[in-house]
Amino acid sequence: MPFSKNFSLCKICLSLIGFFSFFLNVTTGYTTDTKDPMSIWPKPEKGFKQIVIQLPHLQDEDLYRVELIPEKTLKADCNHIMINGTIETKPLTGWGYEYYVLSQIGQPASTRMACFPQTTELKQIAIHTNLKFLRYNSKLPLVIYTPKDIHLSYRVWSAGELKNAE
Repeated sequence: MPFSKNFSLCKICLSLIGFFSFFLNVTTGYTTDTKDPMSIWPKPEKGFKQIVIQLPHLQDEDLYRVELIPEKTLKADCNHIMINGTIETKPLTGWGYEYYVLSQIGQPASTRMACFPQTTELKQIAIHTNLKFLRYNSKLPLVIYTPKDIHLSYRVWSAGELKNAE
């Protein structure tokens, strides 16, 4: 008899430990699977960095778009400087997701005005790219690869009220 009481007590203790482990897992989100969710994305190539933008959840996300604005820091005077670039959209093989690579950056072009006084200062110059607007999706991160000397900003655009065209 004492053996069956001890055995029952052990079963109860093990059940309680299992229950509390499950409860702790569910309430804290802690799991033993420590796989990094960003590990599915490629590592940046030499001279590049990976930038991850996680957008906040919004109501009716179809009404919003994201604009990526890469910028380069240059010494500039009073002239207007323009830089063109190309952002490629690449598929994440096996996942159905996309990521973006700023693959080409052109040489800076400038207006040729005379500047008085003739001083220069460091300025962030926007790189005009072929990629205009991306779909807003808070469920997936935006993953962008840029050269290490490029700063990336982004802007969220929202749709205005629909107007009748008649």
